[in-house]
Amino acid sequence: MTDITVKGEIDDSISMYAYRQMELLGCVKIIGVVSIFGNGKSSTAEIHRNLQQRLPALGCAEWLRLRGPDERYTTVLNKRAQTAADAQRLRAIAALIRSTGEPVIIAELGPVTVSARLLAGGYVEQSEIARILSVGERMYNENFTTGRALGHVFAFRDMNVAEDVWAQDYLVHHVPSKLWMVTYRTGIKNREVTERAVADAIPVLAEHARARARTLRMIGFNNIPTWDTWTSSYFLNGGERKLGCHHVRAKLIHTARGRDPMRLVLGRGGAMITACTAATN
Repeated sequence: MTDITVKGEIDDSISMYAYRQMELLGCVKIIGVVSIFGNGKSSTAEIHRNLQQRLPALGCAEWLRLRGPDERYTTVLNKRAQTAADAQRLRAIAALIRSTGEPVIIAELGPVTVSARLLAGGYVEQSEIARILSVGERMYNENFTTGRALGHVFAFRDMNVAEDVWAQDYLVHHVPSKLWMVTYRTGIKNREVTERAVADAIPVLAEHARARARTLRMIGFNNIPTWDTWTSSYFLNGGERKLGCHHVRAKLIHTARGRDPMRLVLGRGGAMITACTAATN
């Protein structure tokens, strides 16, 4: 599940390339890629167009592409109903999962809307999902600032949680044992990549990497953080150890300040999940 863009955020594109290389090495089998709203307030339709443009350029043309739902789980709860189009899309995703004949691992590289709606809507059973990998969270009192340049006053959002708070809440409360989450601190410092490294490895992303690096330097990053890409560590020997993955309690809490009314925090009670919190290595 991805909110990939062809401008702005580049991590999903790097992630798609990484997953493709792992597939070529026999580490994983990608059964499909699902578009979901997210980055830059993009709609699912916009993200789906991005998939059609970007995946072939990354060598992933053979991957089945499915369109995800338009509405957040939060919206569905408020309306107490869902659109017929979204129901059809979720049925198609569920059918693909069921076609494998074994539990699948879902890598959520954006808001966790699809996993929450599949499970809450009864489209799939919990037994059909082996694990849900996702990106987000913070330790209690952790602030997402760099302390450099505009990062002295600018704090970036936990977009994946903020975009669909109640989807995240559903997974924490109903399937915590299946949650494996990479926190933002895992993709910074030694795990940031240079624009030159991206261009050398994936020439088609050279211009995108240059533009993204310029923006990130304005808010205090030295290079390009690679948060979503580190979900791939789940499939590598020693990957969990290098990311500092461990069992920890997680819950959503209300915050009196900032743009996000609720945040997912670790270590302050709640359900037990697996979270990866190492900042280096």
